[in-house]
Amino acid sequence: MLSSTEKSSEKAMDELVYRHKNLYEGPEIDTRLEQLIRDTPHPTLSSWDIQRLLCTSRAVYFDSHVEVVSGHHTGLYVRFESIARFPELVTTIAANMAEWILQTFRHNPPTGIVTTSSDARLLAERTSDLLGERMPLRVVLTPFHHETGKIGTEIVRGAVKTGERFLSLNDITTRGMCVSKLGKVVTDRGGQLAGMMVFARRDSGQFPLMDELTATYPFYFSVDLDMPQWEPADCPLCKENKPLLVWHDLPAL
Repeated sequence: MLSSTEKSSEKAMDELVYRHKNLYEGPEIDTRLEQLIRDTPHPTLSSWDIQRLLCTSRAVYFDSHVEVVSGHHTGLYVRFESIARFPELVTTIAANMAEWILQTFRHNPPTGIVTTSSDARLLAERTSDLLGERMPLRVVLTPFHHETGKIGTEIVRGAVKTGERFLSLNDITTRGMCVSKLGKVVTDRGGQLAGMMVFARRDSGQFPLMDELTATYPFYFSVDLDMPQWEPADCPLCKENKPLLVWHDLPAL
């Protein structure tokens, strides 16, 4: 028998799915998505491409109350797993990543890409495929724990050799912690961190580490999303007693 809390969460999930089905099939969705997209500091995917990606995959949850991997709460959430279901959308993102790598590192190509065994690996592998012989990059994977969203630091022995230059890649970043942790996997093994890549940045300018990382390394992100987040004690949605959903329980819409 479900507890009252479980029943409340189940009801909130059903309402969320129903509400988003209507939203994504209605005329308002383009405006809602456009309002989330912030300008990026370098040429990237067009606003039209980004909206098509997010709308086709139904990857964004609006007016919700979600606990993200970091423990922060948000009323807006983007789910990369929804995008990863569509190979053509992964290719669109990877093609732009490949172009950025060619332009940024044409005089000093990196050795490869370090990423997690989550769906982020699809971006890394497709990017490597698209670069082909023009700039061969090997992909190195770290563990990913699907229940916690945490990444491990173990890799195949010898996958990163002293002096080799790698890009760290994650699907979505909020505080910059995971993509930075992937970079440390490289430097802890004597390699050099050449740059960082993510599909989406969703920190809304709240977290200082992101500014530090983007100022220190060549840093690619396809889209910058305005998705404010709060510590649980400061969360206005908690104060409204809005049912809290956990990121890994969110279904594909």
